[in-house]
Parts: sequence; structure tokens; C-alpha cells
Amino acid sequence: MKKMLGKLLITAGILIFFAVVVKDVFAAGLGFVNGTEADSASASPRDIDSVVIESDNKDVQIIAEERNDISAGISGDSGKLFVTENRRKLELTTKEKEFQFLNGFNRSSLIVRIPYEYKGHLTVRTSSGDVSVDGNHHLVLSGLNAVSASGNMRVTDVRLKDLKVKGSSGDVTISNTISKTTSIDLASGDANLADVSGSLDVRMTSGNLDAASKKVTGPLSVTLTSGDADLSLPQNGSFTVNAKSTSGEVSSPYSFADTAHKEHHQITGLQGNGQYQIDIKTDSGDLTIR
Repeated sequence: MKKMLGKLLITAGILIFFAVVVKDVFAAGLGFVNGTEADSASASPRDIDSVVIESDNKDVQIIAEERNDISAGISGDSGKLFVTENRRKLELTTKEKEFQFLNGFNRSSLIVRIPYEYKGHLTVRTSSGDVSVDGNHHLVLSGLNAVSASGNMRVTDVRLKDLKVKGSSGDVTISNTISKTTSIDLASGDANLADVSGSLDVRMTSGNLDAASKKVTGPLSVTLTSGDADLSLPQNGSFTVNAKSTSGEVSSPYSFADTAHKEHHQITGLQGNGQYQIDIKTDSGDLTIR
């Protein structure tokens, strides 16, 4: 009996080993990727209007700094970089090298350095990995589109016209960012927003929202299916708040100039001349206006 059990365990181990090998080969070796494999990439910001980054399971770090070129490279030795530059578009694609199960937990990151001079559009998509964009107070973009199937996303110190963030699983942090329009769509994960200016549309299926604003400069719409929302508003400004929870408490220690309606599940309040509309709704969760 013990010998038979031992043989079964050995057979199962061999099958698992070959399954991992086959999966690794198919994922890394047979997948078709556009572009030329390179150790690094460099392009002039004057020749590029759009940067598109596609990553599999690697973290992507985008750092703005004083430099003359757009530069990209992979830290570590478990990843490949493919580069395509065509029609004023720079495409950077990362892919896992073959047989990476032998490297254990060694994980590579794609690091992209963008000069302050670059004013174009930036798109980042990753299947499994964190995304961070650090503008260092000087980066001004026409737009940023960040998508992650599984991973956290962080955007800080950036000015832009349009910001779109979409995630299936992971937290989102946005701070010190000025955008004419901001859209956040999360299936599962928390959102933490600090000093995000402009029009804001937040849609979350499962997760909590914590948002603090020093100045309201556009309408705000928040829809949560399941989760709590905590919103801090400035004492000076012009906005109208309508906060409602289908199943949950709504509280507001905020001192509105005029509170039109207040009850267990809903609060409406006016500040200044009520220029910007702030609508917050959750099906299941508590809402707090501070």
C-alpha cells in the first residue's frame, strides 16, 4: 500500500512538473508578440505622440524626470522586452522568458523613464502586476489610460486632460493629480484619492472609497455596489451633495451652509452657490461626508 501511494505521488509530481513546463513554454515561447526583442529602448519625445505599454505579470514603473529621451528597460533577468516604433507611436511589450519556474520568486519589472518634455498620451495594460506613474510634479500628459487585471495602480503628481483607470482586482491610489476628467472603474479593490482635481466618475463593484479634496473644481459621481465611502470636502467651495445608501448609514459631520434633507439613509446639502454636483450612492455600505 505504501509503495503504491509512493508511486502515485511520484507520478503526480512528474505530471505537475510537465504541466508547468508546457504552460511556461506556451505562455512564453509560442505566444506571438509584435516588435523587436531588445535589452532596452530609447526614443526622442519629439518623435512620439503615444506610448503604449503591454505587460504580462510584471510590475510597470513609469518615472518622469529631467532627461532627453524616453527610456525603457527590464530589471532582473526573467523578462523579455519587445520594441516597436511606428507612426509616432512607441510600443513596449514585456514577456516572460522560458522556464521561469526554475527561478522561483525572481520577478522582473519594466521601468520606463519619461522626460518632462513629453506631452503625449500614455497607455499601460498589465495582466498581473502593479502599475505606478510618478510625475514628480512636472509631468503634463494629454491622457493616461491604466488597465490591470490583477494588481495595484498608483498615479501621483501628474497633470493631464484625461485620466482613465480600470482594474479587475487590486487597489487604486491617486494623489496630487490634476485632470480635466477622471474615470475610475474597479471590480474589486479599494480606491484612495487625495487632492484629485477636475471632473470625477468612480464606479466600484466591491471595495471602499476614501477621498479627500482641498478644492472642488468639477462634478463628482460615485457609485458603489458593495463598500463604504468616506469623502472629505473643503470648507470653502460651491457644490451640492446628494449622498444615499440603500442599505447602510449616511452620516455627515460636515457643516453645510444649507442642509436640505437629512435622514438615516440620505443627506443632501448645499455649500456656496452649489455650482458642482456631488452624487454618491451605494447599495450596501455606509457613507460619511466630512
